[in-house]
Amino acid sequence: MEKKEPIPQDTAGIPSNGHSRPANLSSSLTLFWRVFLPVFGTVFFTGMLLAFWLIDEADLYLSYPVWWPRTAIAVIWAVWLYFVWKKLWPLKRIDADDGHLYVTNYWVTVRYPWTDVEQLESGKWLGRNAVTLHLKGAGRFGQQILFFPGSHYQEWIKEHEKAHLLLAN
Repeated sequence: MEKKEPIPQDTAGIPSNGHSRPANLSSSLTLFWRVFLPVFGTVFFTGMLLAFWLIDEADLYLSYPVWWPRTAIAVIWAVWLYFVWKKLWPLKRIDADDGHLYVTNYWVTVRYPWTDVEQLESGKWLGRNAVTLHLKGAGRFGQQILFFPGSHYQEWIKEHEKAHLLLAN
């Protein structure tokens, strides 16, 4: 019988075939902004909408016509859905290694080579620092990809010689 070496418990020593491991460039709060807040808010506002529309008018004990709060809640619900669609849905999570970017909306992940990136533009989105990644051509998520940068984003960009992609502000 052959003598077998035990499998090492520490995976840090396993060779990576010359490839670096992907680093998360986006903020950890992206999951909150992209998934939790839209789901929680939509369930809350939909529940309120259904409650006011399905409860009998006589059971509400209002001193004014019931169509006022029903209309107001329907408008709030529609504005919320529009806000989620335009402001929260565009946010993506970005991971990167030396050769590629990995962009995900938490359901689909797409890999882009760094050569497809035209520039990285910093700005504000919902009162937070945000980065817009501009691709040279349209990709699965469009030509512009929005994300909230993580705390080590600038450091990673400089260490991996991608600073030439940063748009001068």
